Amino acid sequence: MDTPEINRRRAVFVLVRIDEFCLGRNPRNKKRTLRFVELGEFLCEVRTKQYWRLENLKSFDEFLEKRFADSRRKAYYLMAIHENLDTDPKTRTAAGRLEQSE
Repeated sequence: MDTPEINRRRAVFVLVRIDEFCLGRNPRNKKRTLRFVELGEFLCEVRTKQYWRLENLKSFDEFLEKRFADSRRKAYYLMAIHENLDTDPKTRTAAGRLEQSE
């Protein structure tokens, strides 16, 4: 498996944002649903671009064990939501309506 070139600055930003979500300190005042979608997006990026290597971890699963010890299943669920939103534009429109209705 090829190891992608890591944009260190972006990787640090994404990892810090994930930590903020995990600690409940999301500085942006967004709707809860959209924060979960954003967290799923960041997790997918960590997996795809292998940002977990910056922390000398052996795998993405090890990254999840470290960050989401009690809820790795939730992390995969959030990633699945993000992946499905990317592939289905109708769902994205529905999410936009959800944001406006809250």
